[in-house]
Amino acid sequence: MKMLQLVWILLTGTVLASTSSSEIKAPFLWHLSKGNTEFYLFGTMHLSDPSLQVLPEALGKALSRADAVYTEISMESAEQFNATRVMQREDGKTLQSTLPAPLYQRSVAYLKSLNPTLNMQPFEKLKLWAFAATLQFLEAQLNHPLLPVIDAVIYQRAKKEGKEVGGIETIQEQLAAMEALSEREQLLMLEATLDYLEQNRDYVMTMQKLYRSGDEKALMAYLTSMMFQEEKYRALEERFMQLILYDRNAHMAQRILQKVKENPQKIYLFAFGVMHFLDRGSVTELLEKEGFEAVRVSPPKEEK
Repeated sequence: MKMLQLVWILLTGTVLASTSSSEIKAPFLWHLSKGNTEFYLFGTMHLSDPSLQVLPEALGKALSRADAVYTEISMESAEQFNATRVMQREDGKTLQSTLPAPLYQRSVAYLKSLNPTLNMQPFEKLKLWAFAATLQFLEAQLNHPLLPVIDAVIYQRAKKEGKEVGGIETIQEQLAAMEALSEREQLLMLEATLDYLEQNRDYVMTMQKLYRSGDEKALMAYLTSMMFQEEKYRALEERFMQLILYDRNAHMAQRILQKVKENPQKIYLFAFGVMHFLDRGSVTELLEKEGFEAVRVSPPKEEK
């Protein structure tokens, strides 16, 4: 159960712990308005990092103004428990019985490279997509196993202050994109993940640095550079991006619109993974097409 909790933290982050000083120079925070209706969008990073524990001043002010706070999914314990069940296989198969021997041995070797005491046993009953997703941020999570991601910090602060809280999606909706992948696609996803991790051990640190700087273009350029580089993975990566990002962006935008139209007097703060608010097809772009003006609250200062 402890390892399954770790897997769930990697996807959404829900464990509370102590805080440390913030290093976010320019939060990915937007104020949207249309007539008398206003709300905030905040781009998060689902990583446990001491530098992300104390909220930046601009975000703190937005949170204080907000009447309701919605993260991607509800961060209540019942939803966490539900997620652990969704990520496990129910057909009795294990990773060892499912993965081709070379890919299984590569997985074992990668775990050992992170920590000689790690082995496959805690992961054996995970679905293929869940195992691949776990590996992507496992090294960072092992460094700070009890720290919450910033989504959880925001959610719990809002709840403590008596604000309305919730998730814009259910866990089933959030993970439907992964469930839609065939077993062959999931195997290819794991292979692509290991290919990248074996050659780019510093990628999490790079993402954290770019996120803290608040530079939209630099962060997007780096994130997209992680994909679409090899022809054998291109079709899968394009399908993955459509399922996990663009389709969900459309659903998220529609639910945001529904909430602000039903309760125009409320000020909402929506905190989702930062990629949902950047580049083409983003939630921000979709809301602007609905007539909302989106203004970055605290863009990064240009270096002279």
